Amino acid sequence: MATARKKAPYSAPVIQFYQSPLFIKSVEYGKRYYDRLYFYNAKDGLLLPDQWMAPYDVSIKTFSIGEKKAWASKVVNRLLEYEDPAQITLYLHGGMVYRKHLEPELNSYGFQFTVPLQGYSIGEQLKWYKEKLAK
Repeated sequence: MATARKKAPYSAPVIQFYQSPLFIKSVEYGKRYYDRLYFYNAKDGLLLPDQWMAPYDVSIKTFSIGEKKAWASKVVNRLLEYEDPAQITLYLHGGMVYRKHLEPELNSYGFQFTVPLQGYSIGEQLKWYKEKLAK
């Protein structure tokens, strides 16, 4: 799951540190429907829900193509420490700016994944989460 631009001004676990309405809804949805949650950000790569974060200002949008590819490799290599590609289906919740390089890297290791909100605007994503969480 992608993180968010809006962050707490203090250190906190990942699921409390990021504070956008979309992030909060995605975490709520993930806790309800997924076995495990993993997050990713530009600064650290793969994050665990209880991992502590300190305020930072790094955006993947400023990375070169080479840096984005290295970032994706870092994320997937860390994910391989926790998951076997043959034993899991991933559900990617996050924008194309991250997925553009992450998806090919996941494919290269044989991960199966789907993007439930592909092509949805932020407003459409919020509506989708609201509808799913109302059930």
